[in-house]
Amino acid sequence: MKFFLGMIAAILIIFGGGYLFYSAYYSTEDYYVKITADPEIVKEKANDGYTDITYTYYTTGYDKTGKAKKLKLSSGDQMKKGQYYLIHWENRREIVSSKERVNEREIDQGIVKKLNQQP
Repeated sequence: MKFFLGMIAAILIIFGGGYLFYSAYYSTEDYYVKITADPEIVKEKANDGYTDITYTYYTTGYDKTGKAKKLKLSSGDQMKKGQYYLIHWENRREIVSSKERVNEREIDQGIVKKLNQQP
């Protein structure tokens, strides 16, 4: 019985530690951005003839409290100019984990005002 309880405890510790490591290692922060400029486009041609296109945007994002952060957003697909996005930003690697379009009405009006004041 002690062996069985010890095995259960060890498994719980391993999975609990793994979850804590994973959640800390791959944690993201959310930033609202508005795309106001054209992207920097980089085309790379692979040996098999496939051309990879990367669109890079330099913008300022705002978290839900209104705190600003300069972001370099690289994406395989082009973002629509004038559109608002919610960017899930991975600080550890400084990359976009994911992004989603959002409507202006879904964003706090203080943040919208800051986004609209960007050049």
